[in-house]
Amino acid sequence: MPYDVTIEARVLKRLRKLPKDILADAAEALKGLRDNPRPRGCRKIRGKDNSWRIVIREDYRVLCQVLDDRRQVVVYDVDRRDKDTYN
Repeated sequence: MPYDVTIEARVLKRLRKLPKDILADAAEALKGLRDNPRPRGCRKIRGKDNSWRIVIREDYRVLCQVLDDRRQVVVYDVDRRDKDTYN
């Protein structure tokens, strides 16, 4: 049974501002969350319940919460990799 993927409004705004090649990779990763909420290479974010990081190329990250009991993925951030991304 597939997961329901919810993308927060502010994330949609950020996605529109990404370079087209990065946007294509991010869109592909987001589509895949429906069938596989923890794709190969994703990592648990320490200190945040149910939060996972998915790498898009080498400089961008998708941050999401995986709620297995509800079969839901909530994407709450897409940003360049830096120390402020995980706060």
